Amino acid sequence: MELDLTGIRIEATDAIKSFTEKKIKKLNKFFDENTVCHVTFTDKSRGKHRVDMRIEYKSRTYLAEENTDDLYTGIEALVAKIEGQLRKDKAANEKQRRTGIPAQEVAEVVEEEE
Repeated sequence: MELDLTGIRIEATDAIKSFTEKKIKKLNKFFDENTVCHVTFTDKSRGKHRVDMRIEYKSRTYLAEENTDDLYTGIEALVAKIEGQLRKDKAANEKQRRTGIPAQEVAEVVEEEE
């Protein structure tokens, strides 16, 4: 997976880049090598950093954002959110294959159960 890091009013240091790459590697098993992961870091405003992540894969876009005091915990939270979205999609697709119900309806049912 390709990684695109952007810093708004903040410089993405080598430490931030290497930490982000390390955490994003957990998601490599779900995506192709050509998939691009966009991560945007924004400097503190109102006392918190904002971290956004967007992954576009096939016809699906996975989005996550986090407002946090620490960039590193924000990155970990984003990866966890994306993994949750992936699990939800996987469950909906599996249920659709078993029952023949359209995936969109299954996703709504899965959301209601959580």
